[in-house]
Amino acid sequence: DPEIQAPEDYTICNDAFPTSLDATWTDNCAEGGSLNSGAPVITNFECRQEAVYTFYVEDNCGNDATETVTVTREFDKYENCQTAFGRLSPENPPSQCFLSDPDYNFNRWGWTNYIAQEGTYELELWAGAAHCETERGDYVGTVTVEYAGGEVSVTYNLNDPFVMTEAHINIGCDKYAVDPNGDVTVAPGQYNFNLGALDHVQNYSLEGVAVDGPFWIIAHAVTCTELCRCSVSDDEGGSQNSELDPIDCTETILDDTKLDWNLDFSTHPVPFNDNLFVEYSYDYSSEIRIQVFDVKGMLVQEVTTHHTAGSQTVTKLDLSGVENQMLFIKVITDRGVGMKKVVSNNYRKRN
Repeated sequence: DPEIQAPEDYTICNDAFPTSLDATWTDNCAEGGSLNSGAPVITNFECRQEAVYTFYVEDNCGNDATETVTVTREFDKYENCQTAFGRLSPENPPSQCFLSDPDYNFNRWGWTNYIAQEGTYELELWAGAAHCETERGDYVGTVTVEYAGGEVSVTYNLNDPFVMTEAHINIGCDKYAVDPNGDVTVAPGQYNFNLGALDHVQNYSLEGVAVDGPFWIIAHAVTCTELCRCSVSDDEGGSQNSELDPIDCTETILDDTKLDWNLDFSTHPVPFNDNLFVEYSYDYSSEIRIQVFDVKGMLVQEVTTHHTAGSQTVTKLDLSGVENQMLFIKVITDRGVGMKKVVSNNYRKRN
């Protein structure tokens, strides 16, 4: 029979399969020569594909031979990529949810965190925790903040099976970043440290940020769930050094008595049809802002009223235009902020 000299089986990572393979053959009845396999037969598996290439030859004496070569293609596969933010503490302060800050009207969730003195601090990294409700998100890892000798380092460590593709950090004397127009913002693209596009890493750090005094930090990331992996990331375990001038925050002081971060109020009825009543009583007079958000964080309605110290105040919200869904009610006073979930029982007739 003819003899076929074909390539050995081999494995590739992420690359496309060859359209065909080449081989040679020899024989004692013919001169032999070259062979081409033609297109392979491909079989799919969860984290790999196998392509089988077949070589066939027949000599002048009617003898034939067949050889196969299997090429295994492994690949990277990720899903469920989400925005993530680090939270130092479940109690405020020293962590402030963007949505609960009475001084701003942010429509993005996340936390800014207060570091009062030198030491090592660990932030929980939560992905997809809309409205800062961690029960709705995934605990994907930690962010370690080391503050020593006037320098700050920030290290992301993600848990299996989570990986990171972006990271932005804001370190400053104020809670939030400022965009080029001078407006306060929580958009990650405006943070003062952009670690850039990262190749699905679990460990990465920012080093050498010179800081004097207490400061605020926002740790943002985009994280994904790793399903399959064959490549090795050049970014894994890497770091970047700060090139910013020293940050002087010696005048930064957090008055943790200024605000009640868990302001109490009640809503009724639950669930409600058309009208929702928000009831509250505080021992101080204040302007009251009541905001209604949907599950996507979009502002549905805002009402401003006034509360007199010691009185029992009820504010009526007309939500008849809101279809059946979960809503978030946010109450803001001069001294505090609170948020509760409610359920609308409204149904609209459709033609």
